[in-house]
Amino acid sequence: MDAEQILKELESISRLPKLGTEDYNKCLEQNDFLQFLLNTRAGDIPLYCSFKASFVYSVIVPSKSLKGDYVQDLLKWQSFQDSWGYGYRFGKRGELKHFISKPFESNYSKILAQAQPVTFLRYFEGKGDKKGYIEVSQFLTHLHGLHFMGERKAYCRLNKDGDIEEVIKILYPPEGGHITTIKQDVLDFHLFLNRSVLIRFFDRVVYDKGVGVDQKDQQKADFSDETNEIYAHRGILFNQKREATSSWIRGFQVIRNRQPRKVMLARLTDKDLEPKKYETFIAWDWKHKRVDELSCDPRELGNYFVESDKPFETSPAFFKPDVLLKYKQDTEKYNLDQRNISCRNSWYLQTYDINEAGQVFTYLCYLGDLPHNEQLHWKQYNENPKAGISERALKTDFKAEWDISYEPLSELKSSLEELSKSKSKLWACRDSSLCTQLNYVVSNSVKEWADEIQTLDKLVVEGFNYPYIKGLGQSLNCYDPKLGSIKLLGAILKAKGINNQEIDQIISPLGEIQFLRTKFSAHVSDTTEKDQIRKKIISEHGTLKSHFRNLVERTDKGIKLLLAFMTDAYMSNQRNQGDDPADTGN
Repeated sequence: MDAEQILKELESISRLPKLGTEDYNKCLEQNDFLQFLLNTRAGDIPLYCSFKASFVYSVIVPSKSLKGDYVQDLLKWQSFQDSWGYGYRFGKRGELKHFISKPFESNYSKILAQAQPVTFLRYFEGKGDKKGYIEVSQFLTHLHGLHFMGERKAYCRLNKDGDIEEVIKILYPPEGGHITTIKQDVLDFHLFLNRSVLIRFFDRVVYDKGVGVDQKDQQKADFSDETNEIYAHRGILFNQKREATSSWIRGFQVIRNRQPRKVMLARLTDKDLEPKKYETFIAWDWKHKRVDELSCDPRELGNYFVESDKPFETSPAFFKPDVLLKYKQDTEKYNLDQRNISCRNSWYLQTYDINEAGQVFTYLCYLGDLPHNEQLHWKQYNENPKAGISERALKTDFKAEWDISYEPLSELKSSLEELSKSKSKLWACRDSSLCTQLNYVVSNSVKEWADEIQTLDKLVVEGFNYPYIKGLGQSLNCYDPKLGSIKLLGAILKAKGINNQEIDQIISPLGEIQFLRTKFSAHVSDTTEKDQIRKKIISEHGTLKSHFRNLVERTDKGIKLLLAFMTDAYMSNQRNQGDDPADTGN
């Protein structure tokens, strides 16, 4: 049962039949609530519930404390002070003495004195909404690497696939109250590590609002379910006519780790109980000079140092470029660099590259490092090689040589970094993640191309500091309020005597980036104009991939030229003592 189902179950058992009917009298027996406790021992397990007339509160106690007459001891529980506080009292001579009060100190149970609180209901008048909120014990959240994410209202962590997993959920029902749940596997592991059990205390009242809780007469009974470890006192109240009008139940439930020890030990050592699966890929077995279906299982691969008939682990497998789109479209989860891919703290592909035929390739040994479900993603794009590996990969991966050939994207990022470090305040990176997000276009997808244009615009064009450029324009008497940052920069270069060809080399690619981002933004609905622009680009460059690489190269050369002019102090027309012209107040 998940957290939402738990809320629905509580809502269901809170809806009472008409007073005096047979169904109402059945509700007074509280069997539906006892069944709720049984149903919520797996899945998302409620730790804390305060919903209408139902209350559940959980603590963790050492397993060894449940011995002797522990049932009667725990049934003595009273209201909980589930946090720490301080106070004072006067001694015999009237002197002031202070003390710190601990959780559960006011209870009559000896076992509770050893208990660890799990949740804390707190209030802060400064919040404005005057509602309480739930905090979870740091002993629990820190031990299992959980972090609170406000937008999810949950304590979360990353799973093995690098996805965000909501482990402890906190619900705030519209009707009021709080519900806090924890995933069973985390609770089981926590109880295993601490040699402990979870005690869920509960208190529930059933009554008709029109009558209230009538206490003229009461029939009490004890409830004991040793198999499911639920123990309680309960009572049914009657009015003067001996009609049952309301009832209550109050007790506790023990929840233990029910996982086998070998499962917990595997979790402790971070080992999978099942052996890892490995896929086969069409690859170039260059040891045997053949294209064949080869496994990426390291046991099926050889190396240069041990003589065997097995293919080399560096046998390359080739893929359609679309294999990378998954990683480009989710930059929050994946980090796609020009030669490697990583997924948060989950997995890492050490190297990949793109050959002359536009195919993505990597080596079998690195495919074997991926989780099995990630291997399946790559396999669906696997194809026969249309060309060999890239010249760059041959140098770096096999010849152990530096690749010093000109590579536009890396050069552009380096040029921008140099520009940001210059004394001028002309340009600054607005978002450091944009450098990582910017990659070459690898497919024929217009969307991928448009997305990369947008990232290029955000990184390069939006990085220019308009107030600074405006101040320069004013100091050179070439400022025009109708001009944006790029055109105004062109006017400044012209005012400094830079020739038109060099100005065009700097400004033209920046203007093209702006133009394309504007025309291909999501809110522009003119598909005819978009199609005309796309066709023109393809007629000039062959493909959108080639155009984007060319645009990146021209942008890099323009930035490099701009840097060269800056070193010649072309922007030295600032105030005396080098005042920032952006601070003119205009």
